[in-house]
This record gives sequence, C-alpha cells and structure tokens, in this order.
Amino acid sequence: MNKLGLYIHIPFCKSKCPYCSFISFKEKEESFDPYLVALQKEAIYFKGREVSTVYIGGGTPTVLDKKRLEFLFSIIHVNFSLSPEAEVTIEANPATFDLAKAEILRDYGVNRVSLGIQSFNNKYLEFLKRPYNRIQALEAVDILKQANFKNINLDLMYGLPGQDACEIEEDVKTLLSLSCSHASLYALSIEAGSEFYKNNFRLLSSDLQASYFELVKDMLIHEGFCHYEVSNFSLNNFECRHNLNYWRGGTYLGLGVAAHSYMEGRRLWNTERLDVYMNLLCQGFPAQAGEEHLDPLGQLMESFLIGLRLTEGVDLKKLEVIHQVKLPEEKERRIFEFIRGGFLQNENSCFKATVKGMMILDELCSRLI
Repeated sequence: MNKLGLYIHIPFCKSKCPYCSFISFKEKEESFDPYLVALQKEAIYFKGREVSTVYIGGGTPTVLDKKRLEFLFSIIHVNFSLSPEAEVTIEANPATFDLAKAEILRDYGVNRVSLGIQSFNNKYLEFLKRPYNRIQALEAVDILKQANFKNINLDLMYGLPGQDACEIEEDVKTLLSLSCSHASLYALSIEAGSEFYKNNFRLLSSDLQASYFELVKDMLIHEGFCHYEVSNFSLNNFECRHNLNYWRGGTYLGLGVAAHSYMEGRRLWNTERLDVYMNLLCQGFPAQAGEEHLDPLGQLMESFLIGLRLTEGVDLKKLEVIHQVKLPEEKERRIFEFIRGGFLQNENSCFKATVKGMMILDELCSRLI
C-alpha cells in the first residue's frame, strides 16, 4: 500500500474567531472524551496503513489536556505505521499550552508546530477576538524553543481594517526576530458562515491587499525565506511536507468530523455534524457523508488546479501522461486567456500563477472547473 498523509481534525476551541468558517466548537468539553473514542473507532478502519506525514488541525488541538493528548497519540501509534522520518505537525494557540504540554507533544513525536499568532499587535488581536495578547504570543514561541522544537510555523494575517503598511511591517519584523523556520501569510477573508460574514463585514480593496502582500513577501524573501506556495514561506528544507503532498496531488486520509480524504481517484468526506459523527462511529458505522469518483480527466484537473498554488508551477504535459488524457481545448483556451491577462505564465508547459494571479487564484480555478 502507498504511503499517505494523515489529517486528524480536533474541532474544539477556547473561543470562536469571527473570521473562522471551519467546523469548530467553543467550550464543548463534555464532548472531548466521546469524540476521541469516535476517532479511535474510525482509525481502526484504516489500521496498518503507513503514513509519511501527520497533521493534527482544528479547531485548536492544544485545547486538549495531557491525558487526552496521550490518548490521541495512542490512537495514531496503535493504528498507523509512521515512516522513520515522518513529519508530525500540530496546530496550537498561544492561550492553550505551556512548557509541560509542549514537552508532552515533543515526547509523543511531534516535530513541527504551527502556531496561530495572526498578529503581534494587541489592537488587532482584540479585533480578531484572539484569547491572548502580544506578550503571550511571544512567550508561546519561547516555550516551543525551550522544548527544543526546531520547526515552528507562525501564522500571520494582514488586510485588517484600519491596518496600515507600517503596522504590517512591524508585525513581520517581530516574526523575523523570532527566528522561526516557516511563515504562513493570509489576507483577511470573509468566509460564508463566519461572524464577519453574518455582519456584512467589508474587506480592504484588492489593490491595497496586493500591495501589502508584496510588502510582506519582499521582507521575508530578503531574510532568506523561499516563497514556495501562495500563502507559505520557509527557510531551506522547512517546507511543510504534509501540505506539499496535497498540492502535488498525493493521497491523504482525513479522520474526524468534516474531514476529507483523497485516495485512488476517490474524494471522500465525513459528516459535518459533531453529534452525528460520534453517534455513527459509536454504533459501529463509518461517519462518511459522501464520496466522488474522479475519472482520469477529473484527476488531471484536480492535480492541475491544486498544483497552481505552488510557485514551482505544475507541468501539464506530465499530468496528461500520468492520467492518460488530454486537457480539452476549451480549457486550454481559458488557460491562455489567463496568460494574456497576466494571471498565469507558461514556461515549457509548466504553468505558474503570477503574483497578480495568486491574489485571485480561487476565482481562476473556479472558472476552469
């Protein structure tokens, strides 16, 4: 059996952020234990698979206490075979861990932590309803270093209301001063289902957001970071291997409520309802809510569209050979329209999004589907 990436969704949070549209729940501690039991039952369906990367996301996985984290990692290690050099990532919030918890994560094999900072400016942390302040954010990075983590990602958000270039620059300078190996850069977006969406919140203009993106990108590259994906920057050899597997069309298994999987041309997804997820698995049934079988053309398009997220681009001719199907002429015409518009570029059949294209990549991809 092929190696694959394993994603585990922990949908619980200390607080619900107003920009978040993910399946997550605030203060549902009574569900923590039944949820982990359900995860355990789901993992048994895939027992024995070898995985090369593990990504524990949420939600906020570090909202779990020591005992529950130990149970979570027992689920992983009992049911899956981890490659010797497996990358094991967990998402964390500065308000939900201390040195003792960081050491537990390290001892259970976590070797990469993605820390959701978003901003080092207290004004914007308050606006985003993050449950910590600047000092706590800085302390969180220090705690991870004390626990001997070498691979630390920091999430940073820009395009916040009233935020100017000087404030963004100060956030990036603070990030760079912490000597972390990876940075994920996100423009504030208004997602359906989020509090901002329900309140009809308005974003900055696309031109202003693009200028801020260029500012941060240039600062990171100047300090030795490689811009390897639309939103992601890393020092050499610190790219997120789990996410690279997604973007290069690899196979992955998702466990947990609302989790998605992609294996052998099949896209599968679990129910988004927490109670239904737990009840189904505890009654001995899988929690799958649906699946889609992709034909060769569908697999080619999936790989092509996802691959456009990478700055290395995606080789269309190579994909056509792999999937033994040629891209239809109408889709080729649309791609070359995007090239003429300055959104994509083509280098010997390797297609790449320009910076202009990266800013609206989701829209471009939707027009190609």
